[in-house]
Amino acid sequence: MNWFQRNFKTIIYVAFLVPILTVAAVSISHVTKWYGISNPTGWAIYLSVGIEIAALSALAAISAQMGKKVYFPFFIVTLIQFIGNIFFAYQYIDINSESFKDWVDMVGPLVQFMGVEEGDPIGHKRFLALFAGGMLPIISLSFLHMLVKFEEEEKKKPNTIDLKDIDIDELSIQAGIKEREFVEDPLTATPEELEKLEGVLTKLNEQKFGTPTEEPIFELDKVEESQPEQTPGTVKKVLSYLRRDA
Repeated sequence: MNWFQRNFKTIIYVAFLVPILTVAAVSISHVTKWYGISNPTGWAIYLSVGIEIAALSALAAISAQMGKKVYFPFFIVTLIQFIGNIFFAYQYIDINSESFKDWVDMVGPLVQFMGVEEGDPIGHKRFLALFAGGMLPIISLSFLHMLVKFEEEEKKKPNTIDLKDIDIDELSIQAGIKEREFVEDPLTATPEELEKLEGVLTKLNEQKFGTPTEEPIFELDKVEESQPEQTPGTVKKVLSYLRRDA
């Protein structure tokens, strides 16, 4: 189950590519038969391969929204694919085989609505060739279109990381190694350098706040009272503020 989840996208890609490649190979053979009517065998092979690649490329361009101009070559190469596949199927069908007769018996009542009579083997042969040969290009191009759309949807999805697949210990070790590469050498200073730094900081402090003063000293002064109600010689203690630098 875990293997399926890890390889889910690969499985989807393979599922889309298998019908595209197999049908393309068969279609090349069919178109070669049709081109062989008017070309040598070697040229017919080259042309059929080029037509198949052109059809796939044109559909990919349409799916990628490259403009309306790609519709015309896509229509041309797809039409050639239809003609080549239908012609090969028509030429290959044997109306005298038991398989063909069984086919006519099965679809006779259905194809009568399209004007094909039950006793008309050529009409049934044309219908079978159209149905069997014409479906091949549709299958190939449809799967290619779905593959392109799947790829576009995958690109739109945000990238997610499965935490189960992460080794936390190894990740921590690698992070520590990377961090050590960017850490500079620690700053070391001698006592002389520290004294110089202290002197610079002191000068900066004096320039900004002025020269520091000593703490204020509070002293007791004796002051004689001049009030008449006091007796002579009476003294009163008061606080006065003195500055040492005064």
